[in-house]
Parts: sequence; C-alpha cells; structure tokens
Amino acid sequence: MRAGNYRLEIEAPAELVGPIRERTLLGRWVAEKGFEREQLPLFVIRGREEAAAIVRDAGYFSAQVEVKVDPPEAAEPAAVLAPEPPPAGAPLPTVTIVVDAGARTTVSRLDLGFAGLDGVEDLREALRDSWPLPEGSFFRPSVWEQGKRLMLEMLQQRGFVRAKVADSRAQVDVQATAASLSLAIEAGPRLPFGPLEVRGLERYDRSIVDALKPWHEAGPGRAGDPYDFDELLLFQARLRGSGYFFGADVLPDLAAVEADPSLEQVPIVAVLRERRRKRVTLGMGYSSDEGPRALVGYEHRDLFGRNLQLESGLLWQDVRRRAFASVRTPQREDGYFDQVGARVERLEVQGELTDRQTLLVGRGKRGEEIDHFVSLQYQTEQRTVPLDPETDRREALTLGYSWNLRRVDSQVDPRSGYTISAQVSGGARELLSDRSFVRAWARAMRFWPMPEDSAFDGGLLVGLVEAGEVFASSREGIPTENLFRTGGTHTVRGYSYLSLGVPEGGAIVGGRVMALGSLEYQHPLARDWYGAAFVDVGNAVDSWGDWEPAWGTGVGVGWRSPVGPVNLYLAWADQSRRFRFHLSVGYAF
Repeated sequence: MRAGNYRLEIEAPAELVGPIRERTLLGRWVAEKGFEREQLPLFVIRGREEAAAIVRDAGYFSAQVEVKVDPPEAAEPAAVLAPEPPPAGAPLPTVTIVVDAGARTTVSRLDLGFAGLDGVEDLREALRDSWPLPEGSFFRPSVWEQGKRLMLEMLQQRGFVRAKVADSRAQVDVQATAASLSLAIEAGPRLPFGPLEVRGLERYDRSIVDALKPWHEAGPGRAGDPYDFDELLLFQARLRGSGYFFGADVLPDLAAVEADPSLEQVPIVAVLRERRRKRVTLGMGYSSDEGPRALVGYEHRDLFGRNLQLESGLLWQDVRRRAFASVRTPQREDGYFDQVGARVERLEVQGELTDRQTLLVGRGKRGEEIDHFVSLQYQTEQRTVPLDPETDRREALTLGYSWNLRRVDSQVDPRSGYTISAQVSGGARELLSDRSFVRAWARAMRFWPMPEDSAFDGGLLVGLVEAGEVFASSREGIPTENLFRTGGTHTVRGYSYLSLGVPEGGAIVGGRVMALGSLEYQHPLARDWYGAAFVDVGNAVDSWGDWEPAWGTGVGVGWRSPVGPVNLYLAWADQSRRFRFHLSVGYAF
C-alpha cells in the first residue's frame, strides 16, 4: 500500500522548512487522496515559484530555488500521461526543494515620521515602539505592509480616524543585503466622540445606558472627549456587567466618517440585547464543604417601574438555610449605586447552631479593577452550643467599608496577576451593639505563570495570604459573623469546613484572630487538564499568643472548564492525622 503520492524533501534554513511545507502545492498535496499523476509537473513548476516567494518574504532576496524530481521522468508530462499506472510496488518519486538562501536582508535605515501629533507625544512614542521593523531587524515585505496597517489602526483607535500614508518607500539593495525604509503618515484631525445611537432598547430607560458611558460626547458649546477605542471596550464591558443586558456591542460608525469629509465627530452605535424584566432561577450543586445545594431565586430588573434590580432567593444546604432579598439602583453617572437588603439564615456547623437576621443599607462603586462598598448593617442572632442549652442572643449595628482590587488576565480562570481584598467594620455599645469592637480583614492572591521554554512551561503557581483581627476586650456579645473560623476547600485543605477555631461548649466557634497562607503549583497533563500539589497553613484563635499553625498538604487534579477551574484534591491534615477529599469550582477571591 502506497504511503503517499510522492516523497517531499526540503533543503533550506530551518525557519523556511515549515512555511514551504505548509504553503506550497507540493507540501499540501503530498498525501492528499485526490492526487492524480498528471498534476505533478504543474506542482513542480508552481512549487519553484511559491517557494521563491516564501523565501523572498523572509528577507532572502538573493536566494536561488531549485526543485528536483527523482526519477526525472516522473515530472515529464509525457510520462504522467501514459495510459498505464505505475506498478503497485513501484517506489514513490522524490521531490526535493533546494534553497540556496544566501545572506538575509536587514533594515539599515528607518525614517518614520508622523505629522499632526503635536501634543500627544505618548501616542507618538507608542507608535514608534510598536513599529515591527526597527533598524537592524530582518526585512520582510509582508511585515512592512502589516506595519503600515498597524500604524493607521493605532492612530484611528485614538481618534485620528482619517489618518493616511503620505509617503511609503522600501529600497532594497540586493548586493549589500540592506533595506532602507521611509514611511510618512499624516494623522489628520483628532475627532471627538459624537452622538450615541442606541438600538434594541425597549424595556429599560435610556438613562441606564447614558450613565455607563466613560466619555462626554460633543455637544453645543462643548468639544467632547477625543475618540478612543479603549473607551468603547470599557463602555461595552459596563453594559454587559450592568445586569440589564445579556449582550452589548458598541462600535464606531466609521463608514459615516468616511462618507462625509465634513463630519467632525465619530458617531457611536450601541446594539443591545435586553434581559427579561422578571426571571425565576433554579439551581442545584454540591460542595465538599457544605454538601448538596439547592437554590430557588427570583429576579426583577424594573421593580416599581424605576429600573431597580431585585435579587431574592431561598437557599438550602446541609449546613445552611437562607432567605434573602436585596434591591439595587442602577449605576449613576458618578459611578455609584445604592443598595438595601435583608437576610435570614440558619447555620449549623461544627456543633454551633446560629439563627441570624441582617438588615443592610449601603452605597457602592464598581470600577474596571476596583470595587468598594460602604454599608450600615443591623445584625441580630440567637446561638446555642451542645453543652449550654441556653440561647445566647447578640446584636450589633456595624458600619463597614470593603475594598476589592482585581488585576488578573481573566475573571473566570486567571493565569497571571493578583487580587487584593480588605474590609474594616465596627460597632459601638452605645449604638445598638452588645459590645464595642473593630474588625479588620485582608486577603491577597497572586498568580505566577511559569517561564516558557523551561521544564515548568505551562505551569502556574498560586499564592494566598489572609489575616484578620477583631479588636475587642472579649468575643462575648459580638455576632459570630464578625468573628473568624477557617478550614475547608478554599482555606486550609485537609480540615473540615470551619473546623479551625475556638473550642466552646462542645463546639468550634469563631475567634478574634485568624491568619492563613497557601502555595499551590499546577502543571499541565493534557488539554485542559493539570495536576496540582499544595501546602496550606492557618488557624483561628482568640489571641495571637494562642495561634499555632495547622498544616494541610496534598495533591490534586484539575480541569479548566468553561465556568472556571474544577479541582479535586486529596489533602492530609497535620493536626487530625487524616486524609480528606475536597472538591472546588473556581477561585474564592
């Protein structure tokens, strides 16, 4: 059985072998089933031309290309038109592409000029830094054309939408293997944002869309902000994250600018796909910490006809029962929104049974990287532990502030970057609180991609540190939600959920101080699958003098799913001297 149509050998510099094999007829048809013998002479002729073009595009302008066929008659039209096919056992013809590349042409001189960029030196520098053929680099005609397009695109994205190439020359001295490049670009006027046309808006007010714009458009007596494509991407992300739209596309109407030379603004078009006003959600899941989970939710995005967003639901888990509802205003032009909410919850974990009730009012601001929220909460709870049948009642009116920074390459499956979160809150005994206290907490995660072309290529190192303290004379009277416990899938693996804390009355309860750290290495095994090894350490106690490390170590396997990493870990707990499995989905930022 014949292994192919012919043998193909390529004698050329290593960087040219792949392109010649992939981009010539000879390379693409070496094993194609539809090959006919009479096609080979055409392939040989075309192969010489195609290979020569590939070699020139790589900067070898004095190269010589030859295509040889063994036996020679295999490429003769008279031979391939013979009526009889070759015998079944006959050897395949061999086609050899020989490239005598010679010296490679380099850029010896570059004259790159931009007219009309006075006052935007940062853009001028960015253009020069992005130019792909600096002096000393190998000259490639295709990259020369790509570079010109890149310069125009960068200018157009920053408002110079009528930028054009005024002069373009590439002079190649084949004998000296040198190229002299000259490129002059006229930026033209920098146009501002023009009017915004919104399509697909039927259920919700236009004010929701306008409040999310990161720019001020041109208007009577106002020049408007310069057009910037990055601002369009930001606007699009805000629309998609607002909760009112499941799809949003924001584009400049450059066709209108091109059609009308007198137009001095860039019109913008936003095409929206609205979410329904009301939605009922049903969900089920499982967590190795909290067991099976079921959720029934109800959402309303135009409550009372005022574009208020209601989120409510009933949650059932092995350790938790919760009913909740919150109402949030749309984001205003200053970026802020207001929120009110209520929650009723029963939590039974590590022997402690707690019934909690919480009322909240707050104001927040959501940014591209930083979110922060100021809240006032009234918390009440009733708790019992096995060895104390009396119900312990606690209440607190707490003023709190939270701050979150996410600077990662992906919100779902980050591979580089870091996140930082911090909270501070407190209550006063004189203001509806059983005890005065101040609570401070911080958490940071870091993602380090491993160096390429190393034994760890494709690997990922994930680090975590977390610490908190409640400043008070005692934890008595402080609602347990303000205290600290740890242990479980997203904290110290090897220990059961919230099992690291303060022993009290046959239960484990929250303490006033907590600190933990984690380091995990993930290494690729196959497509979307990776192995992991980790070490965790942490504990929660009542004072720093009592803090002793609880270690957890182990291995795991993960899958990069569309909803984030899914991990299964086997962890060893140093204190309890036992193994435990942990299942997690995504990262807990």
